[in-house]
Amino acid sequence: MFTNTTNNRVGTVFPDKKRSATVHLVQSSRFARKLAKLLVYGLGLSIVGMIFLPWQQTSRGTGEVVALSPQERPQTVKATAKGVVKRIAVGLVEGSKVRKGDFLLEIQPFAGDLVEQLNQQIEELRNKEETARIKDTAYGQNVQGFTEARDFAVSAADELIGAAEAKLQSKKNQVAAYVAKELQARLNYERQKGLFDQGIKPQKEIEKLKKELDVSLSDLDSVREDVAALEKEVKAKQDERQEKQRVSQTKIDYARAMQQDAKGSIASIRKEISELKVKLQETARLEIFAPRDGTIFRLAVNELGDSVKEGDPLLTIVPEVTQKAVELFVNGNDMPLIQSGQEVRLQFEGWPAVQFTGWPSVAVGTFSGRVSNVDATDNGKGEFRILIIPSEIEQKWPSDRYLRQGVRANGWVMLRRVSLGYEIWRQLNGFPVIIADEEPKKGKTKPPKIPK
Repeated sequence: MFTNTTNNRVGTVFPDKKRSATVHLVQSSRFARKLAKLLVYGLGLSIVGMIFLPWQQTSRGTGEVVALSPQERPQTVKATAKGVVKRIAVGLVEGSKVRKGDFLLEIQPFAGDLVEQLNQQIEELRNKEETARIKDTAYGQNVQGFTEARDFAVSAADELIGAAEAKLQSKKNQVAAYVAKELQARLNYERQKGLFDQGIKPQKEIEKLKKELDVSLSDLDSVREDVAALEKEVKAKQDERQEKQRVSQTKIDYARAMQQDAKGSIASIRKEISELKVKLQETARLEIFAPRDGTIFRLAVNELGDSVKEGDPLLTIVPEVTQKAVELFVNGNDMPLIQSGQEVRLQFEGWPAVQFTGWPSVAVGTFSGRVSNVDATDNGKGEFRILIIPSEIEQKWPSDRYLRQGVRANGWVMLRRVSLGYEIWRQLNGFPVIIADEEPKKGKTKPPKIPK
């Protein structure tokens, strides 16, 4: 009985003491509890305070470093004519520095005597041109001579026609006189014959009047025949005049056609000479010289005797850059918000940087720039190119040793400052970036209300 009582006490009283000791050992100290409460309250206050913190809206783009002037970007030197590589500048390798006007390489035409052949062809064409020029002059003189001969022959024929027409007119005038004479003789004969029928006039006198009438009729017929003959003569002379004019005009037209043919030959020969001169000038440009100061980037021909055709790339030169720029591509949704003069923060590949989106003032290793140009159209993928040049306010960009053409770059175009809470709400709802303050707006735009 004593034992059971003792065991019950152990099972009831001693465990309570053990539990109290364990809780006392694992519970936090008063300082820790106060610190935890302060951290919780601070976190809550921080979350509430961050809603009203300022946030810089940006439009992000990626691209690379380029030269601002297109003439200073990598240039490919192409072959001006077909041929083989005859000579390469001593020591010319990829990475060589060259100055403007330095000799790079020489191309030799496939035909070694091409220059002599071209000169010979030009000389032959010039001889043909001189012959054609002589023909042009000769036929021109023929045209002038035939024209003068035609005018003289026509003038002489006109004079003959005039004389024949005058003679014809004279004969026509005589016809009237002979008609009157014949009429008078006829009237006398008829009157005297009436008297003869009455027995008043003798027959001999009537016969005489009849003879006079026959003579008058004969003279009238003769005059009329002369008039008809003269009319035929006038017509013949007119036909002769037309024939002379036609023959002379045919000679003139032939000479003029031959003259035009000679002129056409001269023009054709001159065209051939011009084409040959162009080829001759191309052979004079077979020596390739450096177009600008720069560095040889790629050398497409490596051995003497390499054959090339017109337009083949020979080498690529990267000119020295006087002013660098960054070529960024931004989304088409952000393009309407970007305009010249806006600030841009840049991060260059190979240059340590930390960009805090929304707080560019605390970014490390980034560089300032400003928008110089926005392309009028996209690149075919819905992205628009913008050119960024260094800002004159902040530090300069890295030197050419680090910042070369082709270095990748990230950029953030600075838009408008808003609260962090609004930006979080905008991101959650998928709304677009609002228009920057510097852009002109009609009236005042209120931000949308946050739904409850």
